[in-house]
Amino acid sequence: MGFLTSSAALYAQQDSLSVTEPVTYGGLTVWMVQAREKTHHPYLTLEDALSTHRAVIHENNSQTLWIENLSDTDLFVQSADLIKGGQQDRMVASDMIVPAHDTSYAFNVYCIEKGRSTKRGTEPIETFSSSEWMAPLAHTRIVARHELTEKLLTPKVGGLTAPDPEQLKLLESLGEIPRPFGQVDAAQYSIWNDVAVAQAGMTLALKDSVTRNQSPTSLELALDAKSVSERERDFNKRFNSLASDNTVGFIYAIGGKIRGGDIYSSHDLFNAMWSKLVRSASAEAIMDKSSKAESTISKDDVLAFIESAKHGKSTSENPNARTLVEAVRSDGAYRFVTYDTKYQEAPLHEEILARDSANDGVF
Repeated sequence: MGFLTSSAALYAQQDSLSVTEPVTYGGLTVWMVQAREKTHHPYLTLEDALSTHRAVIHENNSQTLWIENLSDTDLFVQSADLIKGGQQDRMVASDMIVPAHDTSYAFNVYCIEKGRSTKRGTEPIETFSSSEWMAPLAHTRIVARHELTEKLLTPKVGGLTAPDPEQLKLLESLGEIPRPFGQVDAAQYSIWNDVAVAQAGMTLALKDSVTRNQSPTSLELALDAKSVSERERDFNKRFNSLASDNTVGFIYAIGGKIRGGDIYSSHDLFNAMWSKLVRSASAEAIMDKSSKAESTISKDDVLAFIESAKHGKSTSENPNARTLVEAVRSDGAYRFVTYDTKYQEAPLHEEILARDSANDGVF
């Protein structure tokens, strides 16, 4: 973590973020984050790479898949990206950079389709076809990174573990989780529960079953439902044009509360991710019962939220040699900061998630 300290200090000196006036539609309020670019190195997104066949994700019948980057450009895979196909639709666990022309990268995923292990329609079962969505619940995105967040909940004292109150709550909740299929990973079971929550929320809000499809347990197919797509299209019309040449991120609120946001190192990478980010936030707003609440959040509140998320207990991990992810747990948020270890001058991606919107500390 030696370079991280100096890089973070350099980034802090250069950090001159500003936010635009809010734009609200359907209970979703968005502030665009503007700043000068921190890096000009290009990255391919997973959505673009799969749609243009410049990357291939191979099924491995497990929580570890194998990805090939066939392009001339480094590939950025973001935590909570949903991938469609294989034996089950999956969700990416951690941010990761896959170098150009690299054909040997394994990466961790979670199942978001509990009830299938066979071919679905005409889709190939050996590979994955697309990645157009991200997990629409903040809690799901927290659980995807639980190996990092668990470290933040477990302070070490004199070589012994001393759980704080949130850690104790976490351990108690894990003990209550049923094991219907033998030894089921607690995080995986939590994600299956979130899938059911999201499906029920969208069905109730849209007054249309989003599970009337080839695989009723699939989060991906629920998000692809016609009624969801029609509502999401309205959000897209309102928000998609907000990404300008100097935009590097966004912060969003639902029901009058800031939920989180994403900030990237370049305008190009943010613009490439923006449509997928809008889809995720709009799906969250659609299913939220409090989304009609009036927002009274000021631009100063948004900037204070971003700043406060930088300060707290931190830990880190290396998903692969090109990627370092730091997690910071502040009083009000989790902040996940991803570095490309080949280009260390600034974070590639930052995601901030409000703790009160993510059921902090509980699977």
